Amino acid sequence: MYETERFQKTDCANVGTGIAYYDNYHQGFLVYVHVHHLPWWKHSFDNTRLTGNPRSVERVKRPNPLSRILLSTSMIFEALSAKMSMQQVWGDFGYKILGAIAIFLLAAFVRLKRHIQVAIGNIPGPKSRSLTGNYPLLHDADKGWEFFEEINTNYGSVCRITTPIGCNDMLYVADPLALNHMVRRDEHLFDDPPEIHIMLQMVLGNKGLGATIGAEHHRQRKFLNPIFGTAYLRHMPPLFFEVSQRFIASLRTLCADGPTEIDMSHWGTRVSLEFVGQGAMGFSLDSLAIDAKPNLYGEDLKQGFVALSTPAARLAMKYFLPKIANIRTPAFNRFLLNLVPSQLVKIVKNFVWELDRNSKEMFAMKKQALVAGEDALSSQTSKGKDLMTALIREHVLVDREDRVGEEEATSHFRTLLFAATDTSSSAILRTILLLAEHPVVQTRLREEILAAKSESDGDLSYEKLLALPLLDAVYRETLRLHPPASYIDRVAIKDTVLPLAFPIIGRDGKTLKEIIVPKGTAITMSIVGVNRSTDVWGHDALEWKPERWLNELPASIKGSRMPGIYSNMMTFLDGKRHCLGYRYVQIELKILISEMICALQFAPSDKHSQISWPMALTHSPFVDSKMSMPLKVSLA
Repeated sequence: MYETERFQKTDCANVGTGIAYYDNYHQGFLVYVHVHHLPWWKHSFDNTRLTGNPRSVERVKRPNPLSRILLSTSMIFEALSAKMSMQQVWGDFGYKILGAIAIFLLAAFVRLKRHIQVAIGNIPGPKSRSLTGNYPLLHDADKGWEFFEEINTNYGSVCRITTPIGCNDMLYVADPLALNHMVRRDEHLFDDPPEIHIMLQMVLGNKGLGATIGAEHHRQRKFLNPIFGTAYLRHMPPLFFEVSQRFIASLRTLCADGPTEIDMSHWGTRVSLEFVGQGAMGFSLDSLAIDAKPNLYGEDLKQGFVALSTPAARLAMKYFLPKIANIRTPAFNRFLLNLVPSQLVKIVKNFVWELDRNSKEMFAMKKQALVAGEDALSSQTSKGKDLMTALIREHVLVDREDRVGEEEATSHFRTLLFAATDTSSSAILRTILLLAEHPVVQTRLREEILAAKSESDGDLSYEKLLALPLLDAVYRETLRLHPPASYIDRVAIKDTVLPLAFPIIGRDGKTLKEIIVPKGTAITMSIVGVNRSTDVWGHDALEWKPERWLNELPASIKGSRMPGIYSNMMTFLDGKRHCLGYRYVQIELKILISEMICALQFAPSDKHSQISWPMALTHSPFVDSKMSMPLKVSLA
């Protein structure tokens, strides 16, 4: 294969002696030149005669790996025949061999770690914008919505999201059939990513519903599901009506002299916290009086969610937290967290401490009241009708093998405080803002509720409240178009295949009707993407139109097998990991809106154009980088 031509120092511009190998297959020279005080180096040349400095000669294709091995072997013998010393030969080739082995091992390691990358490499997606990939853009407060629109417009229901260098890319899925398999049909093949479990363990404790998996998670769901069922929730309306009246009374006082600009973000957070306090915990967490100091937990909670939503925090949680957490226990991890000199970490710590303190104090007081008897319970604001009382009475203070320990019980209510307060606040504020932006719908809704009240002598039962069609339509449409959380992550725990309701075009130009998902693949389920899909909801999917729920829904919703535990939408997920509190939120929000809209009128303020809803774990309104939603409020 090779023809050898030796050349002298003068042939190579006095750089050294060496050997040129002519490769008939590649039609070019492979040249090894020994340069004094320099390592051996190699080039391919497109000319058949060597003149001048080989470093200046144009390269051609290199031989294949087998040719290189043969060439290197013959090179050693040719070098020996050229009277080069064994030390020179072995010195240069020793370094080369060690370097080649190191590169081979590194390549093999990266290939092994990135085996998922090979399987999903044909799925198209936006080009990476930085060394950290596009994953941070999904959660970027300033660019997140812009990136979502880019995906929605250019890639549709499935795409690949790039990640930091050396990591496997992720899948973004908003296809209803694929999501149906993930959350319902094949939900046993998917789980929360490890960083979610670890983060929730650090925040909520080891026993909380969000921190458990497998059989333990199933056991907890089994006894918690009934507590969030109709039998217990039928006690909530009187509590929620009372909270709503206190809330409205303060707002009426503020706007008694005429239309007044009020920051509804402040009041929405306060009333949401009080709803959770009264209905879930059985305690008042905020009097809702104008001059009362707001509960610090509400503010810490908001700041905690903002801190956890930053791209830096999301990257740290996903790629560093699992590795650090594997070293020690959650308690040790919290100890390490305390050593980090970061303002972001300080915000999270304050939030965790306030959450832990509140839940433990309330649990101890509730348990003491239960032990003391019914008289002690009746003296509490909830009269013992709250969810914490039900849990302690039926699953903690019992003499059974399956009784729930105190640590687990407090973890469950930390989870409820953590999950319910900010999400319900987001839903309340979004509904108020949309009604302010759509005065015709606001007027029609007020007329519907007042007419129903007049037929019931002023008292509207919750059953009749549920039956009001426009109120129900406003509630559904708001949660469809603006789910409090945009994304939920999952990871495949086994190799599987996801069928697609809407096929995509792969990078190779072929139509993909299903996608292969290897074990370990991280997937972002796009709640907002599937809830706003024009393929599912029609051409007006991006518009807020409550009337769509007053008519028959498009056949595409049922035809695409759109999942959802509630009303064919993914806002509350589906399957065994659906949101337990979806009925609780419905009662809370419908009662508040019905009472508030009859007493007050809302309109955009002069700062309306400045209100934004940055991408985050849960969405909150901002004005000039501060949580705020100013509206003009007047008496109805």
